[in-house]
Formats: sequence, C-alpha cells, structure tokens
Amino acid sequence: MVKKKEKQELHEKTIPQLQKEAAKAEKELAKLRLELRAGKMKNVRQLMNQRHRLAVLKTVIKEKELTQ
Repeated sequence: MVKKKEKQELHEKTIPQLQKEAAKAEKELAKLRLELRAGKMKNVRQLMNQRHRLAVLKTVIKEKELTQ
C-alpha cells in the first residue's frame, strides 16, 4: 500500500522521474508474476501492493500531464 506521505513525495517529482520509477515498478511486477507462477512466492500480497503502487504512479503521471 502506498502511504499518504509517499503519495505527496510522488507529486513533488518531475514526469521523467515518475516515468523512470513506473518502468522500474513494471519490471518488479513482471518478476513477481514469474515467481508466483514458479511457485516460489510466499507473500502473495506483495504482488497486489506492487500493482497498486504502479497504478498510483501512472495516476500521478497522468495528473501532471493534464495540468501542464
């Protein structure tokens, strides 16, 4: 889960920084999905949290693009 303070920090970053973070989050999500399919993942909630984080990142990016 993304905390309120972390969301505020994301709003302070620039679009390129956010895009870089989103790409990193997508790679991590792909890795977690592979682990889940391979049966190596013990904490399944981690996958859900990563998906939520990616959604928040993309939302902040879109908000910034629309306000420019």
